[in-house]
Amino acid sequence: MSDLVRLGRNADGGYLLPSEVLDQIDGCLSFGLGAEWSFEQALFELKDGRIKPENIVFFDASISVFGILKSLIYIGRRTVYEIRTRKPKSERKFKLEDLKRSLIALVIYSPTFKWRKNKFRHIKLFVVHNAIKGNEISFVDALSHRIDPKRTIVKIDIEGGEWDLIRNAQDVDLLADVPVLIMELHDTRRTEFLQLVESLKGYFWIAHLHGNTSDRCTESGMPLYLEMTFVNKRFSPKSGIRTKLPIDGLDFPVRPGEAPYEFVFGNA
Repeated sequence: MSDLVRLGRNADGGYLLPSEVLDQIDGCLSFGLGAEWSFEQALFELKDGRIKPENIVFFDASISVFGILKSLIYIGRRTVYEIRTRKPKSERKFKLEDLKRSLIALVIYSPTFKWRKNKFRHIKLFVVHNAIKGNEISFVDALSHRIDPKRTIVKIDIEGGEWDLIRNAQDVDLLADVPVLIMELHDTRRTEFLQLVESLKGYFWIAHLHGNTSDRCTESGMPLYLEMTFVNKRFSPKSGIRTKLPIDGLDFPVRPGEAPYEFVFGNA
C-alpha cells in the first residue's frame, strides 16, 4: 500500500505497516526477542510518550546477558572458522554482520531491559501452543498480557515455532481483535502456508510481504523465510493493490549487498 512506513532498521528486524494504523496503537506484544529490537524501539520513539514502555512486552527464554554472550562466542568461533577455511560467502552460515548484531545486543540489552527508567518488559518464557515445561507459556496466556487487545500489535518471530501456535480456526479467532499482526514465517511449505494465509484472511488483509533475501528458496520457488504484515479488516486500505515488490526506499535486503526477492502480482 502507498501509505506504508518502515519501523526498525534497514535490514532484518524492520517491518512495514500502514501509517494510519499507528494512531490506533498503544502497545506491542513480541514473541521472540533475538539479538535486536529495533522495530519495538522505533514504535516507542515514534509514538513519543503515547506508548508506555511497560506495554511493549517480549517473550523469549533464550535471551539474557549470559545467553547473548554464549551466542556471541559461538558465532565468533564459527565466523572465524568459515573465513579461515575460505568457504564461499554464499555458503557461509555465519556472517560478520551477525557477529556485530550480537555484540551490539550484548552492550544494549541491560540498559534497555534492566537499568533504564523507561524499560521494556522481557518475560523469559517461550511462547508455545500448550505450555508443558517451566520455561514455556501458552499462546492464550501470552496474549492475555495485552493491556488493550484492540490497540496492541502482535509480532511473531520465533524461528519456525509460528506453525505450532496457529494450528486451527480457534487459534486464529484468538487474534481477531489484533490491529496489526506481523509474522516471519520459516520453512514456507506451500500447502501449510496457503492454509495459514487463507485462515488469517477472515480477519486481516495483507499489507505487505518481504522475502528474506538469504538466497534460499523452497522447491516451489517461495522464499524460505517470508516476512508478512497483516492488518485488521476494521481498517480499510487507503490505496489499491500494489503489483510489484520490493518497494524502493522502504524494502531492504536482510544483509547489505544481497539481491532482493521480487514479487509480481496479477489482477486475480
